[in-house]
Amino acid sequence: MVENLFEQNLLWAVLAAVCWLFAARGARRLATRPRSRALRRRARLGLVLLVTALLTLTVRAALGVALAAETDWWGATDFLLLAVAPQVIVGALVAWLSVPAYWRLTGWGRAARRSGGPGTADGTADGVADGARKPTEPHRAPTGDARPHTTDPAPMPAPASASARLAASSGGGTAALTRTGRPTTTDPVPTPASEAGTTAGIEAEGATPASSAVPAPASSAVPAPASSAVPTPAPSAFGLTGPTGEGTATLTEAGPPTAEVGSAAQGEVQGAATPTPVTRSAAADPRLVVPVRVGGVAVGLGALFTLHPPAPPYTAFLVLEMTLLALAASGLVLVQQRRRVAVGAPGWRPASRGRRLVRSLAVVTCGALLVAGGYGLAARESRLPDRMATAHHHAYDTGGGPGPGAAPARSVADLTGPSTGAADRRFTLTAGTRTVRLASGETVDALTFNGVLPGPELRVGKGELVEVTLINQDVTEGVTVHWHGVDVPNAEDGVAGITQDAVRPGGRHVYRFRANRTGTFWYHAHQQSSTAVARGLFGALVVTDAARQPTPSDGVDRTVVAHAWSVGDTRGGGSAVRGSGGALSGRNGLGGDLRTAFGDDTGEQRERVAAGTPVRLRLVNADNCPRTYALTGTSFQVAAIDGNEVSAPADLDGTLLRVAGGGRYDLTFRQPQGAVRLTVTGDANAGAGSQGFEGCGEDGAYGTHGTRESPSLILAPDTASEAPAADTGAPLFDPLHYGTATGPRPLTPDDDGFDRDFRMVLGNSVGFYDGAPMMLWTVNNAVYPDIPSLLVGEGDLVRVTFLNRSLDDHPMHLHGHRMLVLSRDGERADGSPWWTDTLNVAPGERYEIAFRADNPGVWADHCHNLDHARDGMVLHLAYDGVSSPYETGASTGNTPE
Repeated sequence: MVENLFEQNLLWAVLAAVCWLFAARGARRLATRPRSRALRRRARLGLVLLVTALLTLTVRAALGVALAAETDWWGATDFLLLAVAPQVIVGALVAWLSVPAYWRLTGWGRAARRSGGPGTADGTADGVADGARKPTEPHRAPTGDARPHTTDPAPMPAPASASARLAASSGGGTAALTRTGRPTTTDPVPTPASEAGTTAGIEAEGATPASSAVPAPASSAVPAPASSAVPTPAPSAFGLTGPTGEGTATLTEAGPPTAEVGSAAQGEVQGAATPTPVTRSAAADPRLVVPVRVGGVAVGLGALFTLHPPAPPYTAFLVLEMTLLALAASGLVLVQQRRRVAVGAPGWRPASRGRRLVRSLAVVTCGALLVAGGYGLAARESRLPDRMATAHHHAYDTGGGPGPGAAPARSVADLTGPSTGAADRRFTLTAGTRTVRLASGETVDALTFNGVLPGPELRVGKGELVEVTLINQDVTEGVTVHWHGVDVPNAEDGVAGITQDAVRPGGRHVYRFRANRTGTFWYHAHQQSSTAVARGLFGALVVTDAARQPTPSDGVDRTVVAHAWSVGDTRGGGSAVRGSGGALSGRNGLGGDLRTAFGDDTGEQRERVAAGTPVRLRLVNADNCPRTYALTGTSFQVAAIDGNEVSAPADLDGTLLRVAGGGRYDLTFRQPQGAVRLTVTGDANAGAGSQGFEGCGEDGAYGTHGTRESPSLILAPDTASEAPAADTGAPLFDPLHYGTATGPRPLTPDDDGFDRDFRMVLGNSVGFYDGAPMMLWTVNNAVYPDIPSLLVGEGDLVRVTFLNRSLDDHPMHLHGHRMLVLSRDGERADGSPWWTDTLNVAPGERYEIAFRADNPGVWADHCHNLDHARDGMVLHLAYDGVSSPYETGASTGNTPE
């Protein structure tokens, strides 16, 4: 649900920005329409567009609130504060000021009124008389009584055009109107024909348009000067009396206002006349234009903050945004007031087409220069420094605990494993470049440990001192070895630039640690790991306990390492894909076809296992995305998760298992009389499944559609036996309620609660990373090295809340510690304690985990979709007082991700 809401927020943010861009442009240009009818038509179109823009804004706000409701509000704080709130405020102002102003310009309201009373065939002469002015008192016909009536209103000015006509048609003197509308007794003055029947000049001088005058009953009288008393004649067909013996004329209550029958009015009806200054002034009213343009700015900023959210806290960004909107509104009001005066002046004409073209080209050129400059500046500023020391922990998230400086200073280089004593197990891993042919026949342009894919399995006993010598034969980029899931001392963790320098070609490095916990683990390179692991620098590490687990003499203990190999001609013979699980990252580019294999075989493998034999299958997912398995032909138990034994596991049958990228499940069962099949039913790491826009998840499909043939392992007393096919619609295993807790819940806080409490929102952002534009993977809206380190003190009880508000899965891996899952989406874990070191957080999921800070150092804490980590989804768990002498960056040769 959250994934869909997040997608919709992104979509509607862009859609709203586009709508408001057009609405703002239309509002600004409305007053420049060359014809009255064109102005009314554009006003109607603008009103429809503005209503559409307001609807998009409403949907945008509703989606932001819905996302906040689904994520307990804190997961959408940036949307609510920076995108929704300012836009809602501006949208309300637009609905209050701009929409009514647009409505007055459309003429739709007058059309409705004309259907019930007199009027012209096309409304008023300028299309805004009713809307631009308030209705006035009706004119009342003058009578022979020159005395003011005690109840009659003051006389109203008569339209000049009517006076002109009366003067032209009378046989005697004329009753000319002054600018105040009062009749005079001066001698007749010839009226130019060009002035008769026009309205523009009168309206420019502020006279009331004829269309706003409503005829009054004939019985009402208007006082007139004694020297020019005017009798009331019989009405004519157009509301004007004919010539009188005294040379006077009057308006009666019959017929439409005479100004509408002039030549200009006829031109307006035909759409040929230009809008009057009053019309243009109304169309350029700041109350119409400014709110819409400020709305465009607000929605544009909202889209920017949605596509590229800032890092918390958000108060400063909210203040900045509101300040920018206030400044924009103030500046636009001043500009629009001047523009209104200009377009409202008599004789104003729009700029010529050539001038408009030159101005448009200038605007486009300036905009292009600004975009290009901003692009270049953003790309340059995003480049990672050539050298970064441990000082890149320039900011700390204290999680509510004390700040740095309380603990004594220590160096990562001093936090080593046992340096003396004979090792119980010694191994040598030689990293090299070679082309390898898999058991199933495909070739891989690989990086290998000891020349095999995967690397050799290292099997040791619990409590043994392990010594591994790493030799770099010819891997140009350098090599390290990280012991995934094993809580080794910090200096043995194998992260280039944090716990050691990468081993260059011809060099070597020795790791020494004691295997203190049984389980299934794995090792892999942590120098350019997104490429090195994809090409083969990894292998299984198994720590056994003879007292609890079967040995090869009395059972089957088989490690099944699954990996999608890039097979075929990666230089053009295979299909060009982005690399496993890198659908939104897009910089891996290994090429070839990605084919999933169990070990080095993409096909079917068969092994003979006698009926009744105890079997333990150790599943290792050595890829970025979750992988879904099915075990058919027998019931089974999930005996361990990520090397942690499950308490009182229950039997499962017909249940699918989804293992996180970098995760491990141990399955146990007794071999039945028939065949047992282990196969992959969904794999977003290979085939068409890895190319979906949404990365691993693909709306929950996880590669179940479009996946090519999957590898299989068949165990049977008779190798010719066939195992039943997997049911891809079977229920999914849920560790949250699996097994039974046999004692008190571990990591239970005291009355004071947790010592540190961190919140991590895993999200997306559009931006630049190391000079390249891409979809970023963010933690709290930031990318490495700008994500604050989680600061802890030794012995602290720590809680972390993960919320995935992005479009892909994130297997979060904390080095040097194991995490206890407390809840998922608010639902408490109540089965066997669910310990993990690689927790897959799917889109929309929210997890609470806890761990004890009992292994001092500077530890990587990152998404184990290694493409995401390469693109910045990395932070560190930093113990107070501990620093690293190593550096990362292009000039150092240390590139951990």
